[in-house]
Parts: sequence; C-alpha cells; structure tokens
Amino acid sequence: MPKRFRIVGLVLAAALPLSACLTAQVPEGAFFYPDARVAAEKIRLEPGVDLPASAEAVAVPYPGGTVGVTRVRTGRADAPLILFCGGNLFRRAVYGGNAARKLTLFGDVLMFDYPGYGDTSGTADYAGFHAAGEAVAALARRQADAEGRRVIAWGHSLGGPVCAQAARAMNADALVLEATTPSARAAVDDMLGWKRAFVRVRLAPALAAIDVPAALDGYPGKVVVLEAGRDKTLPPSLSRALARGLEARSVAVERLVFPNADHHDIGDQPDFQARVAAALP
Repeated sequence: MPKRFRIVGLVLAAALPLSACLTAQVPEGAFFYPDARVAAEKIRLEPGVDLPASAEAVAVPYPGGTVGVTRVRTGRADAPLILFCGGNLFRRAVYGGNAARKLTLFGDVLMFDYPGYGDTSGTADYAGFHAAGEAVAALARRQADAEGRRVIAWGHSLGGPVCAQAARAMNADALVLEATTPSARAAVDDMLGWKRAFVRVRLAPALAAIDVPAALDGYPGKVVVLEAGRDKTLPPSLSRALARGLEARSVAVERLVFPNADHHDIGDQPDFQARVAAALP
C-alpha cells in the first residue's frame, strides 16, 4: 500500500463534522490502483528489472473473465512453487522481474495481475481480488501436485490478505506475510495517527471484513511474518500486531525483523536469503 498519504488525505477529505468528532467514510476503492486510476491520477510507475526470457505467461479463467499469470521456473526439481500476491501497484509487466529475482532464491514463482490491472479483466474490488487469487491458487495446487512440489503463498503489502485467503484455499505448506497488516482497519487507524481520536472511521463492508488472523484460524501450515523496521507505508507495529493475532489463534508463526528495511526492500537486506530459507519449512 505505497500511497499512504494519498489514502490519509482521502479519508480526511471524506470526513464531515458530527458533534465533536469527524466521520470518515472509507470506500472500498481507496486502496486499489487499477490501470484506469493510475492513468487518471497520472501516477508514474517506474519499471523494475525485466522478467526472465523463459517466463511463461498464461490466462486463467475466473468469474470476472481471465487472470494474467506468469510462471518463472528455477530448473530445480525439489524447489517449492511460490504463489506471489503483490501490493496495490503491482503489475507483472512492471514489477514482475523484481518479484522473480527475490523469490526464485527459494523456488519457482507464480504471479498474477489483479482485476483491472495489466492483463486481468474484471472489476478492482476485494471480491474480484479474492476470486482471482483463488483461481490462481487452484492452478498452483494443480501444478505443485503434478510436479511433486511443496506450495508456498507469499503476500506483500495489500497482497497479504489476498494470499492469506489463497493459502487456505490451496492448503499451502507455508505462508509468508511481508510488510503487511492484520486488517484494513488497523492500517487506516495507523495512517491517521493522532487524528484517529477525532475521526469516526466507517470502512466499506468489504474492507471492514478483512481480518488476516481470523482468516487463518485453524491454518495447519507455518506463517512467516517479515517485518521492515523502517517501513513508512505499513509500519512495523502492524507486523507485530499481525504476529500477535496469529499466535492468539494458535497458528504456528515466526516473525523475522529486518531493522534497516523499508516497505519494498526487505529482499535487498544482506541476511534476507539465509534467514528466510531457515524459516521456511
């Protein structure tokens, strides 16, 4: 969720006087950046590294149309298959190479565009994100089973809640939650900071329902929470709250803190590969 202050401004602009407080309606689309919004707001997406030439693109059917999916192979028969759910500006064509470079350290990678983004048709809402994630999770499960691989879900930022649902749907062996939040409400409360005491926040129902620990209640796999110590988008307190919420539901969780990392560069930390590899089952 890199557009932190843009979202705070939206929340405060929506606030109306009510007694001694303000009431802010947070619409579902506040956190989503489909292609139409990126174009309308003239947001410049800085391309990362290219995807490998060997990357395989496929279209997967789902209720909203088709999901644009890419698989990157490592060539290692014993490597797990990692389903990656990106943040709210993620597109395979722009940031897919960055994701592949980071995640192929641990396994083959399956990544996808959200509805309204890149090559995926459909509406950019949480129901669409969830449906697309489930369709790609089913593909990941089929491919992993056919190839005798373990399967791991890995969600970054907004992708955390999406991949939490996908992990349950495909019975993933493990789930990595990188620089994310336990809930949409926790993220909005943190964005408002001291102003929260003066604002009555009313989230759209789909946002209010996002609760990662509740979604993972009874999840039998291991969850690895990656916390960025210098994260200014979703601060480290949210990763700590997420880990506590999972522990309270008796989910096996390990929190790895990268004190010098910001929201997007946990993968650049010198101890990243060794520590994550040791944490994954």
